Amino acid sequence: MKTTMRTIVLAIPALSKLSAGDLSLRLAYRLKRSIDAIQKEADFFSQQRQKILDKYGTPDGNGDYTFEDGQEEKVIAELDELLDMEITLDIPIMVIPITEDLRLSVNDMEVMAPFVEFKEE
Repeated sequence: MKTTMRTIVLAIPALSKLSAGDLSLRLAYRLKRSIDAIQKEADFFSQQRQKILDKYGTPDGNGDYTFEDGQEEKVIAELDELLDMEITLDIPIMVIPITEDLRLSVNDMEVMAPFVEFKEE
């Protein structure tokens, strides 16, 4: 499956919410395997994001960064490049029956769409 880092970063919170639900054992196992693969890419993003912030900014005591003139634009450009990076994941699209007792928002379903398909049985 090909996707972008941006798609992965946006899907992580919704996938975490999905994984907190009570799922059948088979579905929970498949979800765990998929999330592990997706999380590796999200961790890579976090590491690279931190490197970019450290490269151009100065951290303050609150975890925020300050940037010299013109440096913030460089940060934004490099982060956009990182987010637009194409990723190939070796995971199948998960099919989840809508009979599972889950509570998800429409937004959750939308950001998970590249990874999860909801089907009526």
